[in-house]
Amino acid sequence: MHPILLDLGRYDLPLLGETHLFLPTYGLLFALGALVAWSWLMRRARVLGLESEQVFNLAFYTLLAGLLGAKLTLIAVDWHYYLENPGEILGTLRSAGVLMGGVVAGLIVFFAYAQRHGMPAWALADAGVAPLALAQSVGRLGCFSAGCCYGVQAPQNWFSLTFTDPAAAAQTGVPLHIPLVPTQIIQMGNDLLLVLVLTWLWRRRPQPDGTVLWAYVLLYSATRGIIEFWRGDAQRGLYFDGSISTSQIFAIAGVVMAVTMLLRGRRLAHEARA
Repeated sequence: MHPILLDLGRYDLPLLGETHLFLPTYGLLFALGALVAWSWLMRRARVLGLESEQVFNLAFYTLLAGLLGAKLTLIAVDWHYYLENPGEILGTLRSAGVLMGGVVAGLIVFFAYAQRHGMPAWALADAGVAPLALAQSVGRLGCFSAGCCYGVQAPQNWFSLTFTDPAAAAQTGVPLHIPLVPTQIIQMGNDLLLVLVLTWLWRRRPQPDGTVLWAYVLLYSATRGIIEFWRGDAQRGLYFDGSISTSQIFAIAGVVMAVTMLLRGRRLAHEARA
């Protein structure tokens, strides 16, 4: 758990005042995950016979939308706080935000861009979800390093995780010297398992196009919704006396939509064979 990879010290900067400059471990790992996923998607796009430049631009705008969507969702779920403290909005630049809000925003831009440029959106989405899950797994290592997305208090045993770095507490609010459920590691393992399942499924080329995408939405939503019960951070938004989070609301909607679309796809495939 090392939230600061490279500490550059404190400086008195124009307009910003005294500022602590450092390279966060989370940011580096997030960038690494994004680059690996981007490269993998480009290779898969070549298999589909698509132009590299178009796919590159598609991935860029999708990533940008995902970053903005995650942070805007974080602001939206705690809008009272940010309305009273507008200066804290800049602090979201160092925050992961609400990941599922970012996924939704990214998918919207992905399909809008692909359809506008005449690209096979559903086939590309099928190709892109395994790289997306891989990026998420690497990003969870960043969460582990920074202390964000931490779990509820747990008994002191081999399975629990204890944070001790004051920098982690300052950046993410993670409680120190208290054993916690290692939700970051659990989510990382879950995402890696999704990578394997989605890769196997994509190689089988199920029809109609979009089947692998909806399988990802179903599996990720279901597993993420379950893992959320062991999350201890309230920043992502909690409702109904803390019994459900913003991510779980997204997860429920994702499961319902994915099941509906998979059943529709199965019916269409059956009609095509008839």
